[in-house]
Amino acid sequence: MNKDIETIREKIDTIDKEVFQLLINRLNAVTDIGEIKKQEGLPILDEGREQAIYNKIDSLFSEKEATFLKNIYQSIITESKKAEE
Repeated sequence: MNKDIETIREKIDTIDKEVFQLLINRLNAVTDIGEIKKQEGLPILDEGREQAIYNKIDSLFSEKEATFLKNIYQSIITESKKAEE
């Protein structure tokens, strides 16, 4: 295989490990929020919060990057709502 590809894939593997840990940290925070919402009788769905996340992405990144991130965050938010339940 091309040495450049191998080097870049090693970099991706390192990044993936960091992303995995960050997502687990996010899951733990989401679970904590879910417990608080249950205790206080609050709904899981918070459309304002979701829109704020998408707005932040739009304001910080190029159109191409924002589209990429919002597609990923749709899944993250969907799974986060499941975890809060």
